[in-house]
Amino acid sequence: MNTRKKLFFPVLVSIAMILVGLAIGGCGDSSASTNTAGGNSAVKTAPDFNVKSLNGENISFSSLKGKPLVLNFAASWCGPCEIEAPVLAKVYEKYKDKINFVELAVKDQEEDQRAFATRHGLKFPIGLDPDGKVLYNYQKAGKVNMSGIPTTFFIDKDGNISAFFIGPISES
Repeated sequence: MNTRKKLFFPVLVSIAMILVGLAIGGCGDSSASTNTAGGNSAVKTAPDFNVKSLNGENISFSSLKGKPLVLNFAASWCGPCEIEAPVLAKVYEKYKDKINFVELAVKDQEEDQRAFATRHGLKFPIGLDPDGKVLYNYQKAGKVNMSGIPTTFFIDKDGNISAFFIGPISES
């Protein structure tokens, strides 16, 4: 638990910096960047994925490049995901023209995730990660030492993992 507390503040500050930067800078390129993925400045390329969405279409990471991406891993059976979902819905409405948002439902049933999305008004694409393989690949690529959901990865427009956050994201 002590390690989590030590990681919480820097990650929270990084998320705030990303959101402020997006609001002020409009997702533009910057000579200075904050990279909290893996705790060092080495570039962590986000792995490609191709999953089925709730509307029957394919979602692939490679098709989302060119805009920053908020990639959220969650599930309908996850209590903290219930807390986070309204926040993601609100942030999506505010930034949907500047940032791609995708949720991947980890080890979840399609009908349960569909009800979850409806209940929380989630309008961004939701894909299925039935065996948790995509989540595992992202944790490995980002050098994430903890696991669990919800987990959110922030990926820059060039396809690099900029930051990640484990646990429910709040408005603050």
